[in-house]
Amino acid sequence: MTEIKRKDLPLNTSMTFFECILNEPEMNQQIIKVIDEQGDRQKNNTYVKAQMTEWFMAEKPGFNKLANMCIDISKKISFEKHNVQVRPVIKDMWGLKYKSNEVTGRHDHWPASWSFTYYINPPKDAPGLFFPEMGEQGGERKLEPGLLLFFPGYILHEVREKKFKGYRYTVTGNIYIYEK
Repeated sequence: MTEIKRKDLPLNTSMTFFECILNEPEMNQQIIKVIDEQGDRQKNNTYVKAQMTEWFMAEKPGFNKLANMCIDISKKISFEKHNVQVRPVIKDMWGLKYKSNEVTGRHDHWPASWSFTYYINPPKDAPGLFFPEMGEQGGERKLEPGLLLFFPGYILHEVREKKFKGYRYTVTGNIYIYEK
């Protein structure tokens, strides 16, 4: 078999992210209720070292509405950015509830085309999503209530330790793109 070597090149380039702010109080309440009811289903056996639901939540109350929004947004991105009509599929979608100082280790979601994270109502001072390849100066996206962030699935990211009060509820998922 041919030996394959990894080669990381220092490129000065930008990474494409898409974001919007959602104002969906009823959806948010449903999602929070489901996350609280689920408890910690993963028991810290993933990169997430916080409370995490099952992997397949897209049909649950609140999550289903967000899933449909994410599908529509990914269709719009594909058409407006690349002039291609696609059939996006959410393969997995899960809920998270972080307490102060809880983290998620550095990872990516490859081979997903897009990953998304939705921040329901993040507490003041809660950590944002950190993208190490963007460096300390620009790598952490500050959180806002209702922020829905889309980024390529291969991009490394993490949640770093930080003290805050309250709970940081998020929904994360992966979208795979197929041509129509």
